[in-house]
Amino acid sequence: MDFYNLDYIVSHQSADSAVRVVMILVLLLAGVISNVLYLRGRMRTRWRDAGIGALVLSLVLVGVQVEQYLQVSDQMSQSQLLVSFIEGVAVDQGVSVDEVLVNSTSLRDGIIVRFNEEDYLVHLNDDDNSYTLERTHIIDHNVYVNGRR
Repeated sequence: MDFYNLDYIVSHQSADSAVRVVMILVLLLAGVISNVLYLRGRMRTRWRDAGIGALVLSLVLVGVQVEQYLQVSDQMSQSQLLVSFIEGVAVDQGVSVDEVLVNSTSLRDGIIVRFNEEDYLVHLNDDDNSYTLERTHIIDHNVYVNGRR
């Protein structure tokens, strides 16, 4: 079973967002360049179809990237909640944040949190402002921290 610590969660959420922003900017730049080339030579009708095709393709790709960016933004929001959750568990249980491990990179009901070599099932209330921990036992005792064996 894979568990993740606080450092892993924080480092991966910022790297993903940077890659998405760069991809969107490159795609927008390609769209602008194709439109400028089309408009510069618009008197030549042989390039008109190619320019329209490039414009439609770039708009479709921008739409896909925006959708992925929105999904990543939602995941980052969930990761921020998970960071607060890990810090809260550490304070409530009197352990270091480095000792708290979770089996998910986003906060949701039913994740497993591990500290002091014990596992707990997390039950969140409806608005994710409070939680209860229930002692649980995992079947596979091979625990991999941050996906490393």
